[in-house]
Amino acid sequence: MKVLLATGLDISLPGGVETHVRELAAHLGARGHDVAVQGRWTRADAGQPPRIVREADVDLAPYDIVHHHGGPWPRRWDAGNRYLRTFHFSVAAKMGVYLRIGRLRTLLNPGNHRALAEERASLRRGRRAIAVSRSLREDLVRFHGADRDAVTVVPNGASFAAPRAGRADWRRRHDIDARCRVLLTIGRDDYVKGLDLLERAWSMPGTRPDGSLWVQVGGRAPERRDDRLVTGPIAPEDVTEWIAAADVGAFPSYYEGGGIALVDMIAGGLYVLTHAVGVAPDVVRPGANGEFVPRRVDAWSAALGRTLAAPPSPSGAPLSDEWSWDAIAARVEAVYERQREERA
Repeated sequence: MKVLLATGLDISLPGGVETHVRELAAHLGARGHDVAVQGRWTRADAGQPPRIVREADVDLAPYDIVHHHGGPWPRRWDAGNRYLRTFHFSVAAKMGVYLRIGRLRTLLNPGNHRALAEERASLRRGRRAIAVSRSLREDLVRFHGADRDAVTVVPNGASFAAPRAGRADWRRRHDIDARCRVLLTIGRDDYVKGLDLLERAWSMPGTRPDGSLWVQVGGRAPERRDDRLVTGPIAPEDVTEWIAAADVGAFPSYYEGGGIALVDMIAGGLYVLTHAVGVAPDVVRPGANGEFVPRRVDAWSAALGRTLAAPPSPSGAPLSDEWSWDAIAARVEAVYERQREERA
C-alpha cells in the first residue's frame, strides 16, 4: 500500500505527534508499505529519516491512503475517499479546559479559531478517523457530533527500550547522588502541561525530602538549579535513560489528547502521578503503577511528599505488547484496509 503521512512538522524533533508519525512511518515501512512523510527532518542525530517530501512536490494521485496528522490542510489537495485523519488532541476540548481554569485570552487567539475550523473541516473531509484515546473520541463526539462508530481508537505506542547506560551510570554522568529522590516530567514548556501547578506544589514547604531533584525532560534550553534540572531537547534514547534514573513520574497536564510521555514512563517501570486525562484512565492502575491526583496544589504536594519519601515499586503486569509500536502500526494498517475495502 502506498501511504502519505501528512503533517508539515519537523518530525526529527521531540514531541508526541512527531514521535507518533516517526514511529508509524518506520513500522508501516517494516510491514511492507511504501510510506512517505510530508514534513521536514532537520536533526542529523535523530536516526534514519523516512522518505520526506515537500508539500509543493506532492502528487496525491499515486497514494492509496493520505493520512493527515493535523495542521493546516493544503488548499490545493483533494484526497477524496483516501483521506484519513488521526486526531492527537481536540482543539475544542482544549479551549474548553482553558476557559474553565480562567484563561479567557484563549478566545482572543486567532490561531485557536483557525485550528478549530480545521478540526471541524477534517471530520467532514473523511469518512473515517482515528483518535489516540477513548476520551479524545468522546471529545470529538461531544463537541462536533462525530459518528462514534467511524472513529477508531488507536493510541500512541511505547518504546519499551532498555536503557544503555543504566540508572547508576546516568546519575553519575549528571552529578546526581545515588540517594537523591528524582521526580521526572517529560514535555515541552506549554501551559496545558500543568507544570505551573506542579511547580507551586514542589515549592511548598515540607513537600519533598531534602535534596530531592525535579528533572524536566524538555524545555527550551538546559538549566540546573539546586532542586531542578531542565534538559532541553534531547534524543529519544536519552529519555529512556532518564526514566530509568528517576524514582517517581509526574504527568500533571490539564488536558491531553493521548499522552505518549505517560505511556513511556509506565512502560519503563515508573510509578506515575497524573490527572485523569487523555490515555491515563486506560493505562493507570491506581495503587499498582500510579495514581490519580486531584487538580489542586495541596493534593499534589501531599502526593509528591508521600511517594518521594518512599517511592512505590510498580506491581502487577507491565504494559502488554499491544502497546508496542509494531502493534499500533498493525491497528492503523487494519483501518487502512477497511477504508480501502469500503472505497472499492
